[in-house]
Amino acid sequence: MATLVALIAFAAGMLTASRMGRLVLLGGLVLLPLTVTSAGVAVGVRQSSQTEFCMGCHEMSPYGKSLFVDNPSSLAAVHYQKRLISRDSTCYSCHTDYALFGDAKAKLNGLRHVWVHYFGTIPQQPRLYQPYPNYNCLHCHSDARGYLEAEPHREIRAELRSGTRSCLSCHEIAHDLEGVKARNFWVPEQP
Repeated sequence: MATLVALIAFAAGMLTASRMGRLVLLGGLVLLPLTVTSAGVAVGVRQSSQTEFCMGCHEMSPYGKSLFVDNPSSLAAVHYQKRLISRDSTCYSCHTDYALFGDAKAKLNGLRHVWVHYFGTIPQQPRLYQPYPNYNCLHCHSDARGYLEAEPHREIRAELRSGTRSCLSCHEIAHDLEGVKARNFWVPEQP
């Protein structure tokens, strides 16, 4: 460590002797913090997209446990258990908007949740900041065979696309919290 400090001091002394050297030092003083900050933000964004991160707060624990409830009507459980979405990013996959700035919007909403967790009053039941948009579902399902061939979807497809009818009006159990309370969990068979 002492050798590194001495080397930096020696190099800085040589670099400050010329105009080009001073520009290199100035560039380093600007670029190094920007590079480190950018890398830190990139790692934070990636980690905050992980299911494990979302389940890190005690108020989200029941929602994490709802992924394992034995209920074929529970959207979270079905998507997780059938591996319809990545298990590593389950929460983020369903709760990010797939619009132009959807990732940024999801991250800002996540920061609001973190803010409330540490500095606010945690509500008894967390709520979404806006109604759940159909395009989050249709992002994956709009061209899926099961969706296209389901008779109930055929009649209301235009309403679902326009958002005048919510997917959740029929698929109403997003997270089966009653199943969590009853400890009704799916236990996979061991191969």
